Amino acid sequence: MSDRESVLAANRAFYDAFESLDAEKMEAVWLRDPRIICIHPGWRKLSGWGPIMSSWERILDNLFEMKFELGEIEVTISGDLAIVVVEETLTQRGYDGTERSNVLATNVFERVGNGWFMVMHHGSPVLAPPDDEPPLQ
Repeated sequence: MSDRESVLAANRAFYDAFESLDAEKMEAVWLRDPRIICIHPGWRKLSGWGPIMSSWERILDNLFEMKFELGEIEVTISGDLAIVVVEETLTQRGYDGTERSNVLATNVFERVGNGWFMVMHHGSPVLAPPDDEPPLQ
């Protein structure tokens, strides 16, 4: 498997873990390291294993269902670091009902041994329509 294919598989494992709502699966995709960073859409920066995993537990415990449709994916690899920029369309069902939103995510992976592990996730909500969509009337 090429590096690009391995990085895409690691990226998919992140979204599979998210959709599973299983904190242990989410832990498996992250590098257990104090320098990891996570910025959920609308949140402040979280650093380190404990705060990041606690955030995922809170998120996953408050959802009944999460589904992702991934749009355009760009992958850049330099040595043992890989950056994946991806358009997420997500549908989540929780205590407040069903919500659909668009997020632009940057996922950074580091190669450790033979695997790629997430070291940063930054999700930004997309509030504007794509350039090719006509404005709402």
